[in-house]
Amino acid sequence: MKYLLLTSILCAVILSSCGSQKEVIKKYYVIESPEDSLTVSNDSSSIINAWCEVDGVEVYPAFDTRRIVLRDESHQVRYFGNHEWAVPPADFLTPIIIDYLANRNIFARVANRFWERTPDYRLQTTVFNLEVVSSKRKAFEAHLNLRFDLIETKTDAILLTHTADIKSELKERDLNLLAAEISNIFNQELNHFSDKIEHNLSK
Repeated sequence: MKYLLLTSILCAVILSSCGSQKEVIKKYYVIESPEDSLTVSNDSSSIINAWCEVDGVEVYPAFDTRRIVLRDESHQVRYFGNHEWAVPPADFLTPIIIDYLANRNIFARVANRFWERTPDYRLQTTVFNLEVVSSKRKAFEAHLNLRFDLIETKTDAILLTHTADIKSELKERDLNLLAAEISNIFNQELNHFSDKIEHNLSK
């Protein structure tokens, strides 16, 4: 009788502990263009009468994953277990570049591939770091380190380069804020590079 009572109590404890465990919900984040950056220009004429092919964004291997990278030491990174990008970062970033350049009407045609003719220019983008950094104050910082290269297809020469290595502290330790800040930084630097293209090639 005593044995049955102890067994019943043990089973009840195990079942109650199992029932109290919270279900882990995985969260997914997206990198997007701010709405105002996608405003279509009313002027249908392009600034530069040329075609530009946008290569797929190259992301360095440690960051070329859906897993979000946390750097808390100079050469040590970890990956969040229950927080991920919705798709690998390159799959977000390449369409953002194409949409931005097309809406801004910098080139006569912009695409990720042309079949009917050889484009005049190619745009290559390299992302060296895309991560959240834990600072000494235990705050989170969004970190994006990238380079844009505009290449003349005929000569394979790099005509223009724009580099940026930016850290921006988040108001809270919130990965939704990380996604928003990475989006802002990327679009800000794409805008700077586009200004440089206009200034140098529209003459």
